[in-house]
This record gives sequence, C-alpha cells and structure tokens, in this order.
Amino acid sequence: MLDIIRSNAQSFWVKVAFGIIILVFVFWGVGSFTDSGYVNVLGTVNDEPITYQQFEESYRLAEQEMSQSQGRQALTSEQKTQLGRQVFQNMVSELLINQEAKRIGLDVSPYELRVYVGALQIFQNDKGQFDPEVYKKVLAARRQSPASFEADLARRILQDKMVMYVTAGSWTDSVEARNRFAFLRQKRVVEYVYLPSTSDLLGIEDASEEACSKFYEEHKTDYVIPQKADVQYIIVDPLKSVSPESIKTEEARAYYDKNLAAYTEPESVEVSHILVPVEKNASEEVVKLAMDKALKIKKEIADGKPFAKAADEYNGPNAADKGGKVGWITPGATVPEFEKAAFAAEKNVVTDPVRSQFGLHLILVTDKKPAVVKAFEDVEKDIKATLAHFKGKEGLSDLLDGLTEENILGKDLEEVAKARGLKAEKTGLMSSQELQEKLGISQEAASHIMSMGANQPVDTPLEAGPAYVVVKVVSTAPSSFKPYEEVRSDVARRIRSEAGIGKARTMLEDVLKKTADGEMPAQWKAMLKEAAPVDRTSALKPFHAQNDLDSAIFATDPGKWLPAVYAVSTDHDSGVLIGRVKTIVEPEDAEWQQFEGIMTSLVQRDRAGGVMQSFMETLASKAKIIVRNQDIIDRKNM
Repeated sequence: MLDIIRSNAQSFWVKVAFGIIILVFVFWGVGSFTDSGYVNVLGTVNDEPITYQQFEESYRLAEQEMSQSQGRQALTSEQKTQLGRQVFQNMVSELLINQEAKRIGLDVSPYELRVYVGALQIFQNDKGQFDPEVYKKVLAARRQSPASFEADLARRILQDKMVMYVTAGSWTDSVEARNRFAFLRQKRVVEYVYLPSTSDLLGIEDASEEACSKFYEEHKTDYVIPQKADVQYIIVDPLKSVSPESIKTEEARAYYDKNLAAYTEPESVEVSHILVPVEKNASEEVVKLAMDKALKIKKEIADGKPFAKAADEYNGPNAADKGGKVGWITPGATVPEFEKAAFAAEKNVVTDPVRSQFGLHLILVTDKKPAVVKAFEDVEKDIKATLAHFKGKEGLSDLLDGLTEENILGKDLEEVAKARGLKAEKTGLMSSQELQEKLGISQEAASHIMSMGANQPVDTPLEAGPAYVVVKVVSTAPSSFKPYEEVRSDVARRIRSEAGIGKARTMLEDVLKKTADGEMPAQWKAMLKEAAPVDRTSALKPFHAQNDLDSAIFATDPGKWLPAVYAVSTDHDSGVLIGRVKTIVEPEDAEWQQFEGIMTSLVQRDRAGGVMQSFMETLASKAKIIVRNQDIIDRKNM
C-alpha cells in the first residue's frame, strides 16, 4: 500500500487485517507462467488479476522498509522469497476484503475521503490545518497524482470499514480480562543463596604470570582497539538549507492571499455540559426516563443550583472536567447535534436537553468568539518559514549534487560549505560505532567510510535521519590490540572468575542435592536472602535478566526449590545461585481497577482479531485463487 497511508494510518482494525492475519490456505505453485493470456498477471482472485506492476510496487515499498529496519542491509535470497510471498498474500487479502465489501454494498463517500485526508498530519501546515499546497507538493515529491493517491486511500478506508463491520459482534469477557491481568501482574518472592565467583569460600588463588600471558594471547580479540577514521563533513538539513529571511515579503503575501482559510480562526464558543447517558438504540421508555431526569436537573438549576455544582453531582467520571467544563470548541470539534445546539445557544442560558449518540446534554455557553482572520503581519514570519521549508526540499537534490561533485574534485570542503552558507566540521579519529552516533548514519554507511583510505571523498551523500551528510575521509588509524601490561589486571580477574564460577557451581549443586534430600546445611541456610517481589517482566534483583532463571521462578510451586543452579551477574560481579519460591503475591483489586480498561480493550482486540481471521479463512476457502508466476513472487534470479 501507499507509504503515506502506511505511515499515517493508526487504525487498529486495519492493522488486524494486514498485520495479524496470515491466511492459512495454500495456493503456491498453482497455474503456469506460460498459460495463454497471463504474461503480465501474477495471479487472480476470483478472476480479478494481480498484475506484475502492482506486485512490484508493493514489493519495493516493503523491501525498502525491511532493509531500513535492518540498518539498510541487503536482503538475503531467503528473505526476499519470504517477503515476496507475504506481499502477494497481503494483496490477496486486500482483494478478498474489497470484493466482499462490494458484494454487501459498503463504500467510501467523497466526504469521508475529504475528512480523512484533512486529518493526515503530513498534509497540514505548522498550524495543524490542512493545506492544499502542502498536499500537492507532498504528492508531487512522491511522484503520485491526487487521483491515484485518493483511490489508494479510499481502498484503505474501505478495508477499515469492512473489518469493523465483520468484528462488530465480538464481545468482551471481563473474567478473561481479569484472569489475564492476574497472570501478567502476579509477583513472586524468592529466597536465594548467591555465591560470587570471587568468594573466599572458593579458595581460588591468583593466576600465575604464565597463565595470564597465555589467556591474553588466546583472548586477544577481546582487547581490540577498533579501526578509526577522522572525517570532514557537511550536514545538509532540508529544513534549514533555505533561510526564512531570504523569502521576499511579496512572495509571502501571495501565499497568504491564496491560503487565507489557513489563517482564519473559526468562530468558537466556550461550553460546559451535563450528560445524562442514553444508549444510541435505547427504547422509548428508557429515553423518556432519561429526558425526565435531564429536565429535573434543568429545573434545579433554574431554581438556583449552580450549573457547576449540578454538573459535578450528575456527570459520570468521563463526561467532562470539573464543573462540567468542556472548554472552547470550534466547528467540527464535536458531534453535530451538540455543535449545532452550542453555537445556537444564548450566552449563559442552559439549553433544553439535546440528544446525541452519547445521551442527553444540558449545554451552557459561557463565552463566544467570532471568526477572525489573522493579519498578514502577524503570520508573515510563519509563512516565510513554511516557504523556506518548501524551497529547501525542492532545491535539495541540486544542492547535494553540487556539494558531492566538488568533494569528488578534491575541493576544500570548508570553502565549499562556506560558499553556500553551510559549515564543514571534523570528527577527529572515531570508530565505526562512534561515527554512527556522531553523524546519525547507518552501520552500512559507517563501514563504507572505514573501507576508504586517507584523503578520499565519499562519492554519494549519506542519509542521516531527515538530513544528509557529505563526507571526506581525512585520515585513518588501523585497528590494534591493547598492550598486555594495560589489561593484565583484567586478564587476572577473568581467569579467577572463570575458575570461581566452575567451583561455585559444583558447591551449590551439592548444597541443592542435600537440601532436596532434607534440611539445608546450617552454613548455607545462614546465607539465605529474600529478594524483592518479582513479576514476569522484570529480573530477580539485584541480578541481571537470565531467561532460564526468570522462567523457572514462575514455573515452580511455592515452597519448592528451583530445579538447577543458575549462573548470574550483577553490576559488580558474577557468580551462581540456588533459590526457592517463598510466596506468591496476587495483584490487588485497586491495581486491577486502574488497568481494567486497558486489559478489557486488549481482550476485545484479541477476540476481534480471531473473528476477522476466521472470516478471512472462510473467504479464502470459498475463493478461486490462482498463482500464474511463482518465480517472480519468490524473487528467483532477482
């Protein structure tokens, strides 16, 4: 799908449809590329084609994302095959959903599309308002027409609506939510005996000079001083490459006149309300009872009760702020019924009950502001910053090409940068990792720099987040090893630690055996310590996470010893331990009340995901799905 939509769509339901669901039907290898009439068709879904061009566009976007997530490393052949199959499978899923939506009569209206586009942040100006010029420029930069973009977006919204349609009947099991919470938040108290590798009980002697020297030679790679490079660089940030001061006032004025709506503060009202909840599909009897209650509250206010006091008395916990305060609202900020009544209301007069999807509202307007067009002088600075941002993006390619060309020609980067109002700097000798952190570049880019010799220009700009870096290697220093004399104490410590770990393990294995056969020996019983309660997401304190130990704690019954001796480490040393689960601490009711909403939502999502997956499997089982060119999907020889 289109990368703009992918980066902005936050709907859980779309993620369910195209993230969680993996279709279980098998269709690989059906059909043949040589079948007549299918040269440009990779497959069909109920006779609707998936073309080579459609697949390649989706695959390239997915490949780019996957490569970026791996530090811009090239994909292996196996990864390409798996990705190709996943992309094709997602395209099949999309077609199945769209076909079913068409069958039942679901569609996307032009109004829905317009509202969705206007809400996408990428198309908004610095005031958070939809900007037609930004919209056109963003799509032009991505080489896509508005018609093509809106068609793709309409398909995505339709898929979202379809998933909501299918999962509307899923329900939440409060017992399941509570049980899952209890499982996740349960804590256990552990008693343990810890024997560090440096304990005097072990009787480990200091290593000899001969042993230290031998260990150093065998583990020399542990003491490598990495290769380093000193680079001169120019950072090009498209957001800063054009100065707002360079934008002429006439140009800013023309932009202001063309986008006047963006600089208009709409009419607004300051409101408070009291809500009497009523379900959307409530019976007439329930609605009448709610109406009677709302009118009773209004009468209490008319008889002298302060509106704020009545609001605090009758509003639910999420209806409004203290005193029923909602705050300033503008057109489009609330549901239509509430908005219409609020803007029509007289100031400081409580309205009659207003019905919305949430229930019955008593609305009090305390202040009003008319629509105001901001003066050009007040927004001139912001407009110039916006135009500078646009121009920076437009001229980025030419700027980078010019800087790179002069870098390759051996010109002084400091002079090159100065001529364009930029700045050249040097890093000093740095390792590959240090260059990544300093310049914000990828591991692959840093490795490329390290592969070059002194006084060599990098022949292409390097990506550094939203910016780019033009680089020249000034000097290099080869990798080497820290001298033995410098690391001798660390070598001796490691030798003693390794010997200590082995001996400590043997000793505690014997203690664990004796404890299992009867009472723990008094010497070791005196060394028992009790740790702070630990949950499934944290490690036993003061030790670092150790998967085997952490798992054993929650797999062992209270009063039982953990089944093995575990190697552990702290911030200061390492050693081994044995332990037993002393008690289980269940989460308290107050904690459950705090997380009830979150856990209930998670269970609901899981149930909805299961419903949608079953639905997709049913669609797939009834569909006629044919693959015409397996080799392209599997990326063979590509």
